[in-house]
Formats: sequence, C-alpha cells, structure tokens
Amino acid sequence: MVSAGWFPPYLEEVAEQAEAGTRSKVWLYDLPYDLTVLDQRFVTGPSKVRRLIYGRLPLPLAFAAEAFRVRKKYDAIFAWGAEAASLPLALAFRFTPRRKRAPLVTLYSWISSGMKAKLLRFAWPGITTLVLPPTAQAEFAVKQLGVPAERVTSPKWVVDTEFFNPDLVKPEAVDVTAVAEDADDADGPDHGAVTICSAGREMRDFATLIAALDGTGIRCHIAGSLVAGMDDRWRAELGDRGERVALPEGVTFGPLTPIEMRELYARSRFVVLPLHPSDTDHGISCMIEAFAMGRAVVCTRVDGQRDALEEGVNGAFVPAHDAAALRAQILELIADPERAEAMGREARRLAEAEFGMDRWVSALTEVLDAVVS
Repeated sequence: MVSAGWFPPYLEEVAEQAEAGTRSKVWLYDLPYDLTVLDQRFVTGPSKVRRLIYGRLPLPLAFAAEAFRVRKKYDAIFAWGAEAASLPLALAFRFTPRRKRAPLVTLYSWISSGMKAKLLRFAWPGITTLVLPPTAQAEFAVKQLGVPAERVTSPKWVVDTEFFNPDLVKPEAVDVTAVAEDADDADGPDHGAVTICSAGREMRDFATLIAALDGTGIRCHIAGSLVAGMDDRWRAELGDRGERVALPEGVTFGPLTPIEMRELYARSRFVVLPLHPSDTDHGISCMIEAFAMGRAVVCTRVDGQRDALEEGVNGAFVPAHDAAALRAQILELIADPERAEAMGREARRLAEAEFGMDRWVSALTEVLDAVVS
C-alpha cells in the first residue's frame, strides 16, 4: 500500500498524462508490486461510520488511521512524502507490538525542519527503512535524531530522461532569433539572443537573480510556481508574479506546463538555480531536469545541495545572496558558449547514468523487497 495523500489529479491520472507524453513518468507504477494508493477516496473500504469520523479529522490523520486499520492486509506500507500522515502512523507503530505492525518505508526529502524533526525523533522506531536521498538529511537523521545508520538509505533522486530529452524538442521551439530581433538595442554586448531560465518555488532566491540580471539585457524566464495555501520567501519578497519589483527588461515570471518547461530548457543557454541557505537539496528536480536536457546549472552553494552538481563539470556554484557573484558567473558562461555546451553534455551523461528511472526503481525495489522478506 502506498500512502500518497494525492489530490486531483490523482496518481493514475498523472500516469495517464505521462503515457500520453504530456508530462514525465510516474515511477511508482514501475515498482514490481500490486499497489493500492491511499488517498481521499479511501479505496481501502472503510465503513460508513469510519468515513464520517474521517470526515471530521484533518485528512492526513485520517490517512494515518486508515493505514493503521488495514496494515495487516498488506506486505508493506510505502509513504511517498505525506509526512503529516506517515509520521503519526510511524508513531502509532512505535507503540504497537512488532508482530502486529506492517513494514513501513518512508521517502522524505526534508526532515530537519520544524515539527518534523521533533516528531521523527520519537517516531523513527516505527519506521522500518527511512529513504532520504539528500545526504545532508540522511546525516541529520543519524547524527541528530539517533536513527540507526542501517535504517537509512540514500539513493540519488530520479528524472525521466526519456521525457526530458533534448531530441524531443522541435527545432522551431528552440529558435530564439525571432525573440532576439525584438530586443531593444543597448550599449555594450548584445545579449538579446541569449536566453537563460530558472524554475521552482520552495526556498528560491529569485530576488538575487533579478538583481543579478538588472542591466545585462539577458532574457530570462522564471517558471515560478505557487501552491495554494502555502507561503514562501520569494512570494513575500517579490509578490506572486514579481509585481513588487520593477523587473529588468527581458525578465518574465509565470508557471509553465511540463512540455513548455522542456522547451524552455532547450532554448536556454544554461539554467540558474538561486537558493536561500538550506540543509536539504531544494531545487534538485529543476537541476536534474536541466541536466537531462543537456544544460549546465549555476546554483547557489548551500549545505544541502551537494549530491548532483560537480563544480566546473556540469555547472558552477555561487555564494548565497550575492548578486554580483551570480551576475559575474552568468556573464562568464554567456561569454563562453563552448564551455557551457561541454558542461551540458556532461550533465546529460550524468543524468542518464546516475539519475535515470531504471536505477531509481531498482534501488526502491531492493529496499521494499528487503523489508518484506
């Protein structure tokens, strides 16, 4: 059973979209198991009375309660994120006799923040295996929370290199000459034909990126996305779509579809990932998508982002909150397209070798097989 807490579109609908080629693949369905996905539809069949009770509970607690109820019907419970449900479930398992539990495998990305760390400190004995791809977070679990090292595993994250593939992008989607012809003339180097991009939401330092681009004439689209009901630092700094600042010429904001994002990567010289300091790998999805598209990444050096970018090989690091340093690195790579292209080739090779779908599915299958056996 998988505790996903997935709201519409549901996982199977996302899988259908992937099958139609409109988004990347849902790796979950490549796991070699008969899966039941626990979401707000409660396909596990609780009674009408239970459904009424669940309707009065916060949804994550309802998921935890239902997973606990049906636990013995399944060989294992795999919680993909959904900390608000899986941590209470783990806490319940801690105080349940071992023979009456089910193996619980949790996949998390950021456990050191706020209440999650406090709850996990008490709940981890109820977790069979803790999957933490960011090595900084795996270290935190072992050193700060006391989780035994043998219960923690850190496979590298995954990107669909078949969907994020530069060969799938039509040449006309990559052509920037029409855009460049519309760029206003400016003194100094004409960067109007050069496009770069950035993307994401959580812990993004878009304010520093905007300051770095000011006056350069470089065209950049920031595919910033927002989640209803969630706040973030860049939202407070810039407004939902950057309306609180005077955006430099050529800089635009706005979310894109997966196909549009793929095309944006393809027509960008490289990708910029500005981050606020963090102890986890915020921005990793954007980074490895860019790698898969054969694009180097300029990223803020933060403690948590240490598992993918190799300095000078597939990208470059810059200091946090340093617009001058970021500007210098951007201009340096724009002035050296051959170097940017070489790093992009290595990025694609790395994405295929170390972040591919088959490797990820194999790693999770090994974990789940071990806990079931």
